[in-house]
Amino acid sequence: MKNYTEALQIIEEAVSSFGTEEVDVRSANGVIADDIFSSHPVPSFSNSAMDGYCLKSSITDKACSDNHIEFQVKGSIFAGDEPPSNIKDFDVYEIMTGAKMPDAMDTVLPVEKGNLIEKDGSKFLLINEPVKKNANVRKSGEDFQKDDLILSKGSLINDHHKIGMIMNNISSVKAFRKPLIGILTTGNELNRTSSSSIPNSNGPFLESAVQSMGLECTMNVHAEDQINLIINQIQKLKDSGANIILTSGGVSAGKADFIPAALTEMGAEILFHKLWIRPGKPVLMAKFPNGQIVFGLPGNPVSVAVGFRFLAAQAIRIAQGRKLEKPITSKNLKSYKKSEKFCLFAKAIAHVDDSGQIHTEVMSGQESFKVKPFRDANCWALIPEGIETIKKDEIISIYPLSSDGDINF
Repeated sequence: MKNYTEALQIIEEAVSSFGTEEVDVRSANGVIADDIFSSHPVPSFSNSAMDGYCLKSSITDKACSDNHIEFQVKGSIFAGDEPPSNIKDFDVYEIMTGAKMPDAMDTVLPVEKGNLIEKDGSKFLLINEPVKKNANVRKSGEDFQKDDLILSKGSLINDHHKIGMIMNNISSVKAFRKPLIGILTTGNELNRTSSSSIPNSNGPFLESAVQSMGLECTMNVHAEDQINLIINQIQKLKDSGANIILTSGGVSAGKADFIPAALTEMGAEILFHKLWIRPGKPVLMAKFPNGQIVFGLPGNPVSVAVGFRFLAAQAIRIAQGRKLEKPITSKNLKSYKKSEKFCLFAKAIAHVDDSGQIHTEVMSGQESFKVKPFRDANCWALIPEGIETIKKDEIISIYPLSSDGDINF
């Protein structure tokens, strides 16, 4: 059997991008496929940082309480206006926030500091102290210079990234094509009306988890425990265009566990089957000759959650040009003992103290069928194989419950 680290290495080697596509920046929510650079300075022109009066600072160098300098207010410049070009030394203009600065002017006096007088029907601004050059002026290129990096390849586009791209007049970007996901749940015990049946939570959970990563599910189907029915449903998912197929149940060693045999019969290569992890030990990964990937997850709900979160979701990241997820470090709150042979993905509760230190408690109820702890859990704690006991205040690795999610402290 492989350990978790070895499984991640296999995933990195087996999974590649499913291509790229050009997407509209306004609706983009995928992963950037190329570095994006600024094609021009931002701001593209020098503009006023506040409402005030624009003028030539050098004219005010000798201004003092005994030597007022008068500037005639010649008009107003609003955001979006083209500023006047024929400007004399002792002219000033009212200027609004964001308005383009006239070429001959290099500073803005805030409106609340303006001392205005009227004389012969005209307005004049009195200056009795030097005004600093470039005060309250946003210089061209102060935010982005031409050829500055806007966003790196492999970045997951968020709403704030879009501001920078749109400010750089970028309307579309090349993004990694999002993998399409197909889902198959198996088991005679699901969705029957007998007293021995159980609800099918795995199908809805996987579809929701896929959608929370911004991905599309092509089909969500079910098959009872017959190898021909399972093969037929997997073929449907393959034909639907699914790049990654997620199955639940049927991967262990029981008489009704047909997923490994079905995949082998269909020509898929089993890349790993069973890992030194808990929950989810029987998990399987396979690959078809055309590149379609299959993750065979165990049937217990928590095993499905772990298999998706720490295996399938990592494959999805790689398919989108991203790196494997890095953990958050935390102090362990209470001593906890586990089997040394297994890597444990434990439901846990993390909080932040007044100093900013994260503390995490591994919860009771770690069995793979127990979902009640999810009511209070806000993270996963990963305790690697080779460790039997984690002591109080020992540093451990934690992850948000959901892929691309946050820990709700």
